[in-house]
Amino acid sequence: MLFHIAWKNIWRNKARSLVVISSIIIGVWAGIFILSFAWGLYQNNIDESVYRQLSHIQIHHPTFTEENDSKFTIASTDEKIKQFQSDDRIASVSERVITTGMITSPTTASGVKIYGINPSSEVSQIRLNEYVREGAYFESGKDNEILIGEKLAKKLKVKLKSKVVLTFTNVESEIISGAFRIGGIYRSKNSSLDEVNVYVQQKNLQELLGLKPSESNEIAILVKDETQLEAIKKDSKILAPNSKIEDWKTLSPELGMIIESFNLYTYIISGLILLALTFGIVNTMLMSVLERIRELGMLMAIGLNRRKIFIMIMLETFYLTLIGAPIGLLVGWLTVATLGKTGINLAMFSEGLASYGFNSMIYPALDHDKYLIIVSMCLITAILSAIYPAYKALQLNPSEAIRKI
Repeated sequence: MLFHIAWKNIWRNKARSLVVISSIIIGVWAGIFILSFAWGLYQNNIDESVYRQLSHIQIHHPTFTEENDSKFTIASTDEKIKQFQSDDRIASVSERVITTGMITSPTTASGVKIYGINPSSEVSQIRLNEYVREGAYFESGKDNEILIGEKLAKKLKVKLKSKVVLTFTNVESEIISGAFRIGGIYRSKNSSLDEVNVYVQQKNLQELLGLKPSESNEIAILVKDETQLEAIKKDSKILAPNSKIEDWKTLSPELGMIIESFNLYTYIISGLILLALTFGIVNTMLMSVLERIRELGMLMAIGLNRRKIFIMIMLETFYLTLIGAPIGLLVGWLTVATLGKTGINLAMFSEGLASYGFNSMIYPALDHDKYLIIVSMCLITAILSAIYPAYKALQLNPSEAIRKI
């Protein structure tokens, strides 16, 4: 009987009930959208870092990452590369020679990180060829060709075909200089890296540094399935027993922390939205109780005890939530599904996003368990919000309530 009375009560004032239902729908939708947008933004940053910069696994000489000196190399790199390429779990693998130095133009100079790469292997690795805006991606066939970032080109006041000089120390700690011709200018999604990273032919940099053709400073690996990451790391230790093997979470701890802390963000963001929703539900249900003082007094007078009055008001709130939450969940899911395919273009903020390594196109996404968390929190919030109005109803004196106008 109480269930039937509670259901009838919520439709006695349709406008008020629809306002509460709409508030719940908007609250659930907002929670889903904000979380999906945040995760899309984070996932964008992770993908850009992993697939365009770090790779899933990097292998170095144990001292290289500490000293940042190119003399600390991985020996017999070509043999190791062949063995990695034969592994079906690995999508692509490349070797790099790395050093730091200065790049000088006719007008100014700047500190840079110099990568000696095999252009063909990097096409499937960091796909640098897709970022070239001027010129070409190592198509001239000349050893002294260099690829620099658009931001660095503006800083140096150089353009395509301009001549620049790289200065660095070789493995014998001697200062070496090499003249290079700009064959291409690229612009990636991370403008801060564009200003410091330059790319040259690996064999040319090896000769200048005094390294053997089989020596490299870094082996970068992209895997097909990230669930196989730990297994591949263990196998890599067998192939390169005296090397330091790190995955992308170790190389960039802040990215791993994003994933680990996202569950906390879920509760914080949802909690803030639902806190605002709480005030709306409390206010509406309290008005509903105060408007029905005479009715509630009469129900008490004819024998409806306080426990049943309390349950009836709680049921009214529960029904409203039970209507609003699934609709909000559906609208939120449809929004994420649609925007997850089309994306949200933040082109007007592209310059600012690029400085932090984000792409201007964001694709919202959310795991299924997050939907359940949001809806569960919404139900709990609604029930808690109904406690105070229900408590106020229990304070009524039947004889006084009946005389209320």
